[in-house]
Amino acid sequence: MVKIRLKRMGASKRPFYRVVVADSRSPRDGRFIEAIGKYHPLDDPSVIEIDSERAMHWLTVGAQPSEQVTSLLKATGVWAEYEAARPSVKAKAESQAKTNEKKRARADATAKEAAAAAAKAEKAEAKRAAEEAKAQEADAASEPEAAGGAEPPPAAEASEAPEASGASEEPEAEAATAEEPVAEEGAPEGNAAESSEDGS
Repeated sequence: MVKIRLKRMGASKRPFYRVVVADSRSPRDGRFIEAIGKYHPLDDPSVIEIDSERAMHWLTVGAQPSEQVTSLLKATGVWAEYEAARPSVKAKAESQAKTNEKKRARADATAKEAAAAAAKAEKAEAKRAAEEAKAQEADAASEPEAAGGAEPPPAAEASEAPEASGASEEPEAEAATAEEPVAEEGAPEGNAAESSEDGS
């Protein structure tokens, strides 16, 4: 925090002070940012000199005056000037707060839109995955049907095979029946030969 305070200077028992702007963590008589005035309490009359322009600058940016410096500012009229300017400072702060709120609302709206877009994309991806799974299931179900439709031809071949074997057996049977009369016709020849031998 930045404070406006007095820095002691001068000889022993003859002090005078400077009005300085310093970091609150710095020692009382240590380093400071800027000197904006001086105060000689032992002079008659006492001397108070304040750079009102620099004092107003530091007050408006948030520097906090000590009690002794506040008294000096009131004595020089700087504090009254600051109090008169405070409404504009307050209005500026309120305007800045509204701007920040609008920025935050815009950022929230952007984040919500991004989340909605991400959810929509995720939903579309899930739907596409479901459709792909459904298509795969349909393909898997159609494969057994195709395999079942391909099995009957072997059965037809098997049914044709007995017909072919039956057809091949029929010529054999016909050949056998054709050979039998030959054998019967040959039998009388043998008998005739035997009768001729007996007659001789």
